[in-house]
Amino acid sequence: MTLHTGLPNNKNKIFGGAYSIQDPITCNYKNVLLKNYRESDIDFETTKLDYFDQFKYFLGQPHNLIGLDLYTHSCFTQGTTESFLHFYLRYRDKRLRLAKGEYFFHQMTKNMYYQSNFAWLDEEELASGDVLVLSVPFADSCELYPKLDEILYICDVKRIPVMLDLAYINLAIDFTVDLTHPCIEYVVSSLSKVFPLENHRVGIRLQKNFFEDPLYVINEQDYNYINMCSVYLGLKMMQEFEPTYIYKKYLDSQIDMCKKLGLKKSSCVYFGIDENNVYPEYSRGADTNRLCFSRVWDGRMTFDM
Repeated sequence: MTLHTGLPNNKNKIFGGAYSIQDPITCNYKNVLLKNYRESDIDFETTKLDYFDQFKYFLGQPHNLIGLDLYTHSCFTQGTTESFLHFYLRYRDKRLRLAKGEYFFHQMTKNMYYQSNFAWLDEEELASGDVLVLSVPFADSCELYPKLDEILYICDVKRIPVMLDLAYINLAIDFTVDLTHPCIEYVVSSLSKVFPLENHRVGIRLQKNFFEDPLYVINEQDYNYINMCSVYLGLKMMQEFEPTYIYKKYLDSQIDMCKKLGLKKSSCVYFGIDENNVYPEYSRGADTNRLCFSRVWDGRMTFDM
């Protein structure tokens, strides 16, 4: 079943999807936090602001994110998905541009709502009137998308709004990304890949310039109409574990798995990249196939090597 993505549903395959690892140490700490959480003990505004500061540190510490300090407006979001929905709503009259292999949510949105107003990034030149969503690192290859700076420069010149999705960035180290491009309206991320928090929807949206959409309003001090339990949980997890914790802990396991399966080691520690089409069932629509190891490592899936 492909649903609206146009892609096969690989959730039940051993190496399908993209999941955080149920690491015993992070899982145990999460459970302690949930057990001890008392809303009455939380100062909402202070906790929220600390969360924003800690998340920016967490994103930038293992990388060189040039201009991250320019993003002075922050919102808590339900993972990255809530940010995507508001971005699509804001730019609903523009032509959507995606790269082949992008996160399934965008491919689903493309097929449902942009069928007559869409073009793949590598098939047509970027044009005024477009809007671009791009994952950094890219969801399919787990590397920076080719000629990323050149693409963003074109978007600057043609005034194409861009949202960059950094959901995978804390599975890697040492990326350099120039976030000073005027075209970048939003930088978003979540903790759903680096920690076992996918069901708690812990995300952030960062923007350079003030724009008061509904997501911005519900984050304001007068409302704080947001999930404070998830804010608290995310803050404490980021304070307890360094941004490179997962990468360093599982790097040797990734190298070993890639060697056994004949895969290229990706920059994101949970994944290996099949460049020889040995595993075509894991194709996401681009030239290579991406395999996710986390459910094998934590025992949710079994694999006899």
